[in-house]
Amino acid sequence: MPGLLQSPEGNFGSAKVIYALIAEFIGTMLFTFAGTATPTGNVSTQTSDSTAATSNAGGSANWAPWGNGMSLAVMVFITANVSGGHLNPAVTLATMFTGHIKIVRGLAYIFLQICGACFGILMVAGLVTNSYVGMGNNGTGCFTTGTDVTLGMLFGWETVMTFVLVSVVYAVAIGEPSFGVMGPFAVGLALFAMVFAGSQFTGTAINPARALGPAIVYHCHWNKVWLYVIAECVGGLAAGLMAGPLYGTGATWLKKMLPWIRPTEEPSGDNNELEDQAAPSNNSSKREMEMQAPLYEAKPNQSAGAKKPMSTYVQDEGTTLV
Repeated sequence: MPGLLQSPEGNFGSAKVIYALIAEFIGTMLFTFAGTATPTGNVSTQTSDSTAATSNAGGSANWAPWGNGMSLAVMVFITANVSGGHLNPAVTLATMFTGHIKIVRGLAYIFLQICGACFGILMVAGLVTNSYVGMGNNGTGCFTTGTDVTLGMLFGWETVMTFVLVSVVYAVAIGEPSFGVMGPFAVGLALFAMVFAGSQFTGTAINPARALGPAIVYHCHWNKVWLYVIAECVGGLAAGLMAGPLYGTGATWLKKMLPWIRPTEEPSGDNNELEDQAAPSNNSSKREMEMQAPLYEAKPNQSAGAKKPMSTYVQDEGTTLV
């Protein structure tokens, strides 16, 4: 018996939206929990005494890139077919900017991502010894700068690293041809690389929810958290602006500003004749729906008469999740 995600197009649209919102909340919560609880080496993320002891027991090795990269990949795999697997307000903001997700849906995603991060930190506070709500700057998972790192350096690092992460999302998930089911691996690998590069300088939040969650729960480093959030939003928007001309956009205002955007040709009709998708046609509404397809969706065979596999997530018009 098929599940909700395999239901025919046009059916149970409201239920799919609700499950998408729940997926963003739970995915971000578990990602925050797993990434925060990972033992770290000499990085800028503040740790409680128990976590620091665990790190020292393992030597000077920094496990943060492994724990964060792998946990993000796993969570994206879990949520991709349900919500698109954003799990990051910077990703959602960028896709709102390029019109790949509706504004109301995007704002709901961002709100639940931040709530999920807060609940993930609450899990850490309850399960990691010597951690508790309101403990201040020594809370497990609080982000701050390394020694001699200025606020300007913080802004630069977080902007560049978030730009890389969001650019990878566009390249492997939104762009065509996409990398299908390999997308989550690539996104996790991008986070892995960025944590390796920048953890000693900023702790590598590159996710406004990950930066805000510990600050809200532990009341830590509010004098710097705002700059983390701004830098990450700037990096995400910059990635979306760069990706728009390359991978297309669903934002009408952006199309008017960039009239050359995506003059692609794709097979159309029973004879598979090439048609310029940038030109006005009866298929424009269909194209808009395709622009809001879920991230990481494996592309089915589009030849005439081909049937979509049952595992392919089919959404109804007006309830696109990405």
